[in-house]
Amino acid sequence: MIPLYLSGCFGVLHRGGSRRGVLICGTLSDEALNAYRPLVILAEQLAAADFLTLRLSYYGTGDSAGEDSEPDRFTRWLDGIKAGITWLCAHGVDAVTLIGHRVGAALAARAACDCDAVDSLVLLSPISGRHFLHEMTLAARISQRVWQTSHPVDDGTWFESHGLRIDRATRDALSALDLRKLTKPPARQALLLEPEIRPATQQAVAALRALGTHAAAEAFEDLGCLTRDSYLAEVPAPAFGRVVQWVRSLPATTGAGVADATDCEASLELGAASETPIQFGPDAALFGVLSMPACLAPHAPAMLIVNTSANPRWGNARIAVDLARSLAADGVAVLRMDASGMGDSAPQTGDVGRPYAETVTHDVLYAAEELRRRTGRPVAVLGVCSGAYHALQAACGDTRIAGLVLVNLQRFVWRDGDAPDAIRRTDLRPTRFYLRQVLGVQAWRRLLRADFDVLNLARVLALRLVRRSIAAIDPLLAPVVGGATRVGRVRQAMRMLGQRGVPVLYVLGCNDPGVEELAEYFGRDGWRLRRQPHATLGSLAGADHTLGAAAVRAELIAQIRGWVREAWPAAPRVEQGVDQPEQSVGRLERRVARGGVPSTLAVIAGRVAPKRSPAGDCFGPAGVARKYTHHGRA
Repeated sequence: MIPLYLSGCFGVLHRGGSRRGVLICGTLSDEALNAYRPLVILAEQLAAADFLTLRLSYYGTGDSAGEDSEPDRFTRWLDGIKAGITWLCAHGVDAVTLIGHRVGAALAARAACDCDAVDSLVLLSPISGRHFLHEMTLAARISQRVWQTSHPVDDGTWFESHGLRIDRATRDALSALDLRKLTKPPARQALLLEPEIRPATQQAVAALRALGTHAAAEAFEDLGCLTRDSYLAEVPAPAFGRVVQWVRSLPATTGAGVADATDCEASLELGAASETPIQFGPDAALFGVLSMPACLAPHAPAMLIVNTSANPRWGNARIAVDLARSLAADGVAVLRMDASGMGDSAPQTGDVGRPYAETVTHDVLYAAEELRRRTGRPVAVLGVCSGAYHALQAACGDTRIAGLVLVNLQRFVWRDGDAPDAIRRTDLRPTRFYLRQVLGVQAWRRLLRADFDVLNLARVLALRLVRRSIAAIDPLLAPVVGGATRVGRVRQAMRMLGQRGVPVLYVLGCNDPGVEELAEYFGRDGWRLRRQPHATLGSLAGADHTLGAAAVRAELIAQIRGWVREAWPAAPRVEQGVDQPEQSVGRLERRVARGGVPSTLAVIAGRVAPKRSPAGDCFGPAGVARKYTHHGRA
């Protein structure tokens, strides 16, 4: 894979020898997070079939340039697709096949109308812009009801839902986008695939045929998995197999393809900073984007942003990109990473990422060491939800993590065998949220309609009461059980971070399930943690769990920027012993030879492996910090 930038749009090139090129156009909003990894696998399959394949993120989305606040982005989206087509043609391609997913299918078809090089289309679960916006509106209203937020979906100036924020002009242009309303044939051939052929798709096929396009529609039920949450979005093998087979049936000649890709733009200039894609870790299998300021702030750390769930590195509503660029403007280097099975990490690391897998914590350590090596700065790690879990695990298992930002952390302890959706089933909103709703008319109406699972709610609330009661007397239980309890180990871990001088920023949405997790381990509103001098607790009013509202994300970014300025007013530029990477490796060799406790470098060098605790994390009975076992030289 070769990362590049075209007209400010981030893309990834997959080499092939055929003179037919393929450009993959994803969808918008948080849907793009869910389908990202499967489309990486599709691109690899097409490249294996010898097709030069390019994946592109639209302007103002993903890792591309641009911001939500910019007007009329619809035209920039089309221009980005056209730039990808032009680049392929300039690098040895005679004909181009566009593959679009969901609303990206409609965008691809619209852009193809203006590009003679496009002779074929593959449209996966195509949807009109109007239908897409309608679904986004319904999803936003459901989210508002669930999280009791009041941020407007459409205030007449801006439309915002599930990671998509666009101005009125872009919204209107998107609403008018429809395969059935094209005025020119987009290509000679088109294949439409979706889980079940809908009347709208049959109408689209008829409209394309009327324009002179040879179009056909086929049903592949497995395509429905692309709209599931990222950790459930499996690769639809039968559908993708059909795509590759169909593209192979198109006329093409063999040739050199891209003879030289050294002319690719390898970085994105942002004024006060630049962004560069990097590969790191064992066999360079992990991927990330490094935001490097033009001038590093004198005392600032470097910041590592961990994946949320199995989403690619930019996160829900692009929060990681906005945060990285804001911090870079303050002089802070930031790396947003893709762990194994996520985003653009190498395909061999897995088709579907596992949010709480222990391997992700190891990947965080690889990324932290890479960031330290490139910047010479102490590294703070930031994560949202499962990313916060791995950030905490990494800090407890490696003493050189210099700071933590934990946002909407839902689990201090994750047990092996827990299902990825266990939190969704068991971690409802805070108890006080339900107590506030008891007197509401709407709640009683929902109860009478049996609109929610009353028994599950009662079970969860009762379990919370029991766990809080046990946690309250935890100091008395340790002698009884013959050692530290789960609650005791977590509390001790946070105290150890404080003794190491590791500053921690802990931020929760007011209605987030993580409020209950914090209360169980550290008392109501986290009063035990607030007493620790290294810990800063913050809150986000009106937030849903994925930080869907722009105002909430802006508040979070402001809190993090302020915390960085306050937590590192006079921190040393580098940590002792890691200013010279080659010296660090030399120390590693000596420590391994002595049989001493290995550091992160030892883990990265492959000379040690973590000993798994029964709980599956560093808060298991083996102790607070993760223990490592020496396995000899690689």
